[in-house]
Amino acid sequence: MIMLGLTVSDLRESVGMTQKELAQGTHVSNSTISRIEKAEMPPEPRTVEAVIKHLELSVPESDELRMLLSRALEPEWFQQQFSDVTPKYLRRLLGLESMAIFLTTYDVRLVAGLLQTQAYAGCVLRTGLHIAEWDSPEMARRLALRSERQGRVLDQAEPPRCIFLMDESVLYRRVGPNDVMREQMEHLLQIARCHPLITIRFVLLDRMIAGNEASMAGGMAHLQFGFGGLPDCVYVEGYSKADYHHAPESSPEERRKPWPTKENDFERHLQLLLRIAGEACASPAESRRMLEDAVARFS
Repeated sequence: MIMLGLTVSDLRESVGMTQKELAQGTHVSNSTISRIEKAEMPPEPRTVEAVIKHLELSVPESDELRMLLSRALEPEWFQQQFSDVTPKYLRRLLGLESMAIFLTTYDVRLVAGLLQTQAYAGCVLRTGLHIAEWDSPEMARRLALRSERQGRVLDQAEPPRCIFLMDESVLYRRVGPNDVMREQMEHLLQIARCHPLITIRFVLLDRMIAGNEASMAGGMAHLQFGFGGLPDCVYVEGYSKADYHHAPESSPEERRKPWPTKENDFERHLQLLLRIAGEACASPAESRRMLEDAVARFS
C-alpha cells in the first residue's frame, strides 16, 4: 500500500497535476487521493482504473499500478499471524517504521518497544491481561509480535538511524523483579555503547518541557523516509489511540519562503520533539552513565 501511494504521487507530479485536480478528474474527494498517497487506505480498484485513465498512463505504467494495487490488498505481515493481538492504532506504524531511514522516538513511561527485552516486554504485557491469560497462546503471540517488529526494523539489511529518547523515570519504574530490570538496563547499555546506528538519551526529570498531549501521554515518533520516499510522518500516541501527522505538501512558492506561513499539526509536534531533544535531554555519554547506575541499582 505504501509503494502504491508513492507511485500514484510520483505519476501525478510527473505530469504537473495537483491532488485536487486528480481528485476532480477521477470523481473522488481530495482527501481520498491524499489518503491513498499517504498509504492511509487501500483504494478501490475502480479508483485505480480512474487514475490510470485520467493520467493517460502507458501500458507498463498501468500494469505496475495494478500490480501494486494487488499487493496493497494483501494482508500486511502482522495481519497474517498477529491480527488479533495488533492494536488498530498501531498498524500503520508497523507498516511504516521498517521503511524509514531515520527514526526518532520519545517514550514517557516505559522503555521503547523496539528496545525491550522479552522478559521486560512480558512483564509489561501481563499487566493488561487477566492472570489466567499469562501463559495463554495470546500472550505468546503478543511477545512474538514484539520480537518480529524489532527484527524487521533493527535487524534488516539497511536499518534506520535511530535516536531513542526516554524519560528518566524509565530507569526507576519497576515493571518486574530485579533480574528483569537489570537485564533490560544491561541490554540498553550494550546498545548505547556498541550499536553504531542507535543513540539513547534520557529526558531529565528536572528539565522543563512544553506540555501537551504527546509529552504527557504515551510518546511520539518522527519517521523520515528520505528523498523520493513517503512524506515524513509524526506518530503521536495516546491511551489506546494514536494520530499520524504527515508533512504537508507545499507549492514551489511556499517552499521558497524561509519559514512556513502557518502552523500545522506535523510542524507543531515535530518542533516539540526537537525541543525535547535539544533542551531537556542528557548527552549520550551522560545517558550511558545513568544506565550504569541503573544496572548497579538493580543488581
